[in-house]
Amino acid sequence: MRVKNSVLAAFFCLAAGTGSLLLPLAGRAAGEPQAPAASQHLLTAAAPSTMLNVVEGVLHNRTLYEALTACHIPPAEILSLSRSFKPVFDFRSAQPKDVYQVSVDNQHLIQKFVYKTSPMDEYEAIKNEKGGYNVHKRDIVLEHRQEAKVFTIETSLYEAVTDSGEDRVIAGMIADIFAWDIDFYLYPRKGDRIAVVYERCYKDGVFVKYGKILAARYAGKQKTFSAFLFNDGRFDGYYDETGQPLKKMFLRTPLKFGKMTSGFSIRRFHPVSKRYKAHTGIDYGAPMGTPIMATGNGRVTFAGWKGGYGKLLIVKHANGYETYYGHCSRLLKKPGQLVEQSEVIARVGSTGISTGPHVHYEVRVSGKPINPNKVKKSRGKPLSPELLAKFRPILDERLAMVESLLEEKTSLVMLMQND
Repeated sequence: MRVKNSVLAAFFCLAAGTGSLLLPLAGRAAGEPQAPAASQHLLTAAAPSTMLNVVEGVLHNRTLYEALTACHIPPAEILSLSRSFKPVFDFRSAQPKDVYQVSVDNQHLIQKFVYKTSPMDEYEAIKNEKGGYNVHKRDIVLEHRQEAKVFTIETSLYEAVTDSGEDRVIAGMIADIFAWDIDFYLYPRKGDRIAVVYERCYKDGVFVKYGKILAARYAGKQKTFSAFLFNDGRFDGYYDETGQPLKKMFLRTPLKFGKMTSGFSIRRFHPVSKRYKAHTGIDYGAPMGTPIMATGNGRVTFAGWKGGYGKLLIVKHANGYETYYGHCSRLLKKPGQLVEQSEVIARVGSTGISTGPHVHYEVRVSGKPINPNKVKKSRGKPLSPELLAKFRPILDERLAMVESLLEEKTSLVMLMQND
């Protein structure tokens, strides 16, 4: 009997191509004892023609194969389940915190199997008439609540958001919306305030993720910027009070957050060569590996090593524009590939002639370097009169919300449940 089981286990490993199911998950040392079956919860459910045992558990430091064989499920049955799952989920990506629920009959054959990798990712398998399984990813219905809050900048947008108790994700979303108008490395001043109306998504009363930002107003000492979400019948987009889209040909910077370490100059003292020379771009310092974004739509024309630039990626845009991204640690695109604005194309590094991790961002027109801060920011088409009429009621409601927030001397939080 032991020989037979060993043969079945080996057959399962080879046929499924998922040998990692038989290996310990990361985090358990070799020889460490297997998690006891007592950590599972055993339930019994009534079915029309048979009794089903329902076992729920967390993988912890076991493989799924180990967890299911502990339920006395035959290896061939686990093989069939694994094969059926492959189009929607590969168990080689299993993590220790993943949750499973298996319903077996009195012969220990799987009739239903549920696998959860996160609150938003649940997979279900139901045994079919052919003995295999119909597998699908469950549709998760979330409850959306609107929240409105003011973030006051003392040092940075990131700290303003996290100090208020919100996640850094919100800071990134705000930066994305105003990326065409505000350089968050240079523009913010102490005391600037940002009123934001955004969604928080819940499942069974538990917060799962952030939804969309519905409205935002940046009240700076120099200028005020506004953004209101609106769907033109095809795509969501952000518009100002007049119906002008915020999206422009180029982003202000290739990084969401960081620090400008060197500006554009026709005569700068170079820290490595120790002599004066032109600096044909802007340097943004950031931690090693920070994502670098394409500042505009275009096609990659060069990706490789280029002298003092180190690992360099060049993107060609419309109207003779080119953007350079130098000193990268990794290049994520190849020549000939199309890239979209805000798409991650490389990672911050310190290759070539460099004193530390940063990206050298350069803009050229017809081969001639120009100051990236002086690039003309052409906008898209404004809303048509028909769409503007639909936009106006949404604008009036959300504009009143952000204005009332900014009138308050302290942060104001309003919770509203969507219908």
